[in-house]
Amino acid sequence: MLHPDAWSQRPLWGTNHVVSNVVVDKQSPGGDLVVRSRFHMMELRRDDVRHFAGSYVHQLKKTKDGFRIKLQRVDMTNAQAAYDYVLQVWV
Repeated sequence: MLHPDAWSQRPLWGTNHVVSNVVVDKQSPGGDLVVRSRFHMMELRRDDVRHFAGSYVHQLKKTKDGFRIKLQRVDMTNAQAAYDYVLQVWV
């Protein structure tokens, strides 16, 4: 947790997300939805820019207050890429 690359220790970063091609794939008789979309995300951290892209699948549950996310699946196009400051801490 004290490593200089720990996210909680270096708050100087920013992201920008673009979501497109939103399509309702299925609708149940009760109004629940399965929605697919594509995304592109840019991250700026310490003057370095990283790009992530892929697709989302959302299962949306219809409630009296509107839709709620029941499941969100993210499939990254560049999931096999090497990431330089990924830090995992197991407690």
